[in-house]
Amino acid sequence: MLTLGLGLRRLCCLSKCSSSKLLFIQNYDYSSQQESVQDVIASIIRNAKDNDSQLNDSLPKSSKFSPTKRTQQGSSGIIADKKYESERNRNEQKKSAPSSDIASELEIETAEPVVIQRKKAPVANQPLLTRKVMQALRSLTDDEAEALAFIKNVKLSQPLVPEQEEYLERFTSFVQEMNLRNLPAVTRIISATQTDYQKFILEQWKLRMVEELGVQGFEEYQKENFAKGHKLHYAIQQRLLEEPLEVTPNIEGYWKSLQLVLPALEHVYSLEDNVVHPYLHYRGIFDCLAIYRGCACVIDWKTSSKPKPTLRDTYDYPLQMVAYIGALNQSDYLVERGYGGEAALHLCAVGAVYLERPTCAPVSPDLVIPQVNSAALVVAYENGDPAHIHFLDAAKCQYYWKKWLDKLHQYWLLKSSGAAS
Repeated sequence: MLTLGLGLRRLCCLSKCSSSKLLFIQNYDYSSQQESVQDVIASIIRNAKDNDSQLNDSLPKSSKFSPTKRTQQGSSGIIADKKYESERNRNEQKKSAPSSDIASELEIETAEPVVIQRKKAPVANQPLLTRKVMQALRSLTDDEAEALAFIKNVKLSQPLVPEQEEYLERFTSFVQEMNLRNLPAVTRIISATQTDYQKFILEQWKLRMVEELGVQGFEEYQKENFAKGHKLHYAIQQRLLEEPLEVTPNIEGYWKSLQLVLPALEHVYSLEDNVVHPYLHYRGIFDCLAIYRGCACVIDWKTSSKPKPTLRDTYDYPLQMVAYIGALNQSDYLVERGYGGEAALHLCAVGAVYLERPTCAPVSPDLVIPQVNSAALVVAYENGDPAHIHFLDAAKCQYYWKKWLDKLHQYWLLKSSGAAS
């Protein structure tokens, strides 16, 4: 009953919004994020205590303990009253004792903390990101909400249908009204929409590193890692473009880790190139577009000092890759470079060669790619262990594309309210 009451109370709160925005919130699953598990448990505990006190207050006066009536009732009445009093004392002891409900079993701190041995970081009544999203949603007009809804309907590789053209214009106007100097980068969008938990983990890691290395040492550590990544990417480009190779000592371990991966790339189309999504208005730089396992793949090179054997260990990296894939498929990138579509077939037939940039390679008719539907995340290790290759087929790309659209929708929503950089 308490859970039902909680749900009804949440529904009543949401009903204050206009009907279209209420449907918008329900469709995109923001209503389910209003309260964390800890908040729900805390609310249940508070309601249980309130109901218990209300029940005691609502008892008839004749049923409450009365010293005068106890004297008049005789021995049987005294015994009954003593039982009632002892029962009340036991209830009071239970209230003051550590709780044995689900909150204490899970060792979760609630708004009214249960008595537990292990200390936990305090949890806000509502996650900060969720509060920002909900505030931004409430400030939207119905037209703005419908314009933002366009984001969720853009496909990874399929072109827009005529019915979407109107909403594309409305969303484009929505973005243009912000007067942005530059379109947001994929990495910025992911960073701006990190969950509170992700931010907490990142901050804890930084604190540990600062304690170990000091502030200046940590800054030097970050600069060194950036320099290593840059040198490794440059060495990969030299290898794939068959240019003179330079492998510095500080990246020898990573280079050894990649020795079984690089020969598996059959044809390289582009390296370190920019792409812009024409409908969703974001940009990014992908590492590599090549044939791997017989498929045209966006390939991303990552470095790590710790093993990342599963895709889950790679955090938001798959979102980056599908964001680049969506931009490649929906823009004119492939056609302009002769990599995809009928135009590419015609240009290849007349012998056109694309070498305006060193990152572009000539394409023969049998290597034309109409679309990109796969990705490969390659994690190279500092100690030289063989790299892990996480291959995303078409089905996995579709799965992460939906998650990316959720991130993108959150970003533009927060950006419109001034809550995102």
